[in-house]
Amino acid sequence: MKKTLILVTGGLMAATMASAATMEDADSNADGMITFDELLVVAPDVSEETFRLVDANEDGMIDVDELGMAQETGLLPAG
Repeated sequence: MKKTLILVTGGLMAATMASAATMEDADSNADGMITFDELLVVAPDVSEETFRLVDANEDGMIDVDELGMAQETGLLPAG
């Protein structure tokens, strides 16, 4: 269900975001993970709901694999 929601929602969210999020741009503390606050700096239109969808392992952070999957499915624009 979660993956289906990502695919359905993805196109709508990508169209509203102004810039592409890259790990280097978003990961301000260079720990290899992106928090919601870090993502908001490069993608201010991302909602908490979208962040939770991207956070597939539900650890409260986005890793490089989750970011790549979100970009592949169109949930976040490709960097």
